[in-house]
Amino acid sequence: MSERTFKEALCEMNGIDESRYLSFALKKTLFLRVRLLHPFISVFYPDHLFNEKRLLERVSRAVDLREVQDEVDFYHHKYVVNFVLKDAFRFRLSGYRLLMLAGKVFKNSSTD
Repeated sequence: MSERTFKEALCEMNGIDESRYLSFALKKTLFLRVRLLHPFISVFYPDHLFNEKRLLERVSRAVDLREVQDEVDFYHHKYVVNFVLKDAFRFRLSGYRLLMLAGKVFKNSSTD
């Protein structure tokens, strides 16, 4: 039996199509200020969530919480630390929220 990926398990758990994974995961993990200001900022800087989307794409293939933690750690150290907008103003996704979401997903996935 093959293990389900984070993307498969999250979509099944929430009853959404896999094509909606990225927008759903962003909504669940972005800080509120980012969700509110994204439409305005994307006019001037369309790629401002590029690294966050890339993180969620990488995490989508994870089959356990450890893989998610490794990806979040890499994202935080490579793209958050020393970037004022993302670090001080927390204009990014929440690694904590992503880990909590992954914890729920993998816990529910293992009980099926």
